[in-house]
Order: sequence, then structure tokens, then C-alpha cells
Amino acid sequence: MKTRHICDVGMHKTWPTGLALLTALLGLAACAHSAPVSPAVSGAAVVAAGKISPALKTVAQQLMAGRSPSEFHSGLVRADSHGRLQVYVYINKLSSDNIGALAEHGLENIMPSPALHVVQGWVKPQDLEALAALPFVTRITPPRYAQTR
Repeated sequence: MKTRHICDVGMHKTWPTGLALLTALLGLAACAHSAPVSPAVSGAAVVAAGKISPALKTVAQQLMAGRSPSEFHSGLVRADSHGRLQVYVYINKLSSDNIGALAEHGLENIMPSPALHVVQGWVKPQDLEALAALPFVTRITPPRYAQTR
């Protein structure tokens, strides 16, 4: 004779409801941790801002707020005496048209690296988002500097 437990019957019928509730709670938790988007900010600006490394964004904001470029002459993010930031611009296709577009949007002292799909250069902090908004740009980061051990 087989004995059925009451909890077995209840579990069989309620697990889909529990799974749906768990999924809904995880979705709410994810929404709670994402940054709110201002209605005035367009979708393109949000995408462009997401292409810029957080460290680069932070230093750009500090420079635009009045901090001296001399405070950033070494470290992860570097600025020159003119307040321009040294950056790596990763692109999906290296072409003369794309290099020209980068220059038109503020990238200076351009040094392309075709094998890596990276263009190194210097940019004013206020021009970062315009560079990131270009459709062929995949991300913008500080350069990776060699470090001694």
C-alpha cells in the first residue's frame, strides 16, 4: 500500500505559481538596482553613455566641473595640460571614413591600430558622448598602460 503525503499533493499544484512569483520578484529586484533614466534623455544618449568606461566618465565630469588637468597626469585615466583625455576608441570597422568621423567629433592625435580595431587619441571631456554616439564605435576606455612589477 502506497501512502500519499498531503504536502506532495500541494507542492504539485502550487510550484508553477511559486515559480511565477519568484520570476516577478527577480524582475522587480533588477529594476530596483538599475539607474533611473531621465525622460529628457533620448535612447541614443543612453546607449552612447553606456559605451564610455565608468572611470573615464568620472574623470571627464570632474574636469568639466573645474578640476585641474594636472591632477590627472598619471593613473588609470590621464589628461594633458589642455584638459584632453587620452582614450582608446574601439570600433567595429577601421576605415578612412570612420577615422575622419572620429576626427570630426573631437578625437585628436589619432593613432589607429588596425589589428586590434582600436584608435588611440586625445579628446575633450565634453566630446566623449559625441564620439560614443557614432554607430561604429563599440566602446571608449582609458589606454592600458604598461606597468612594472
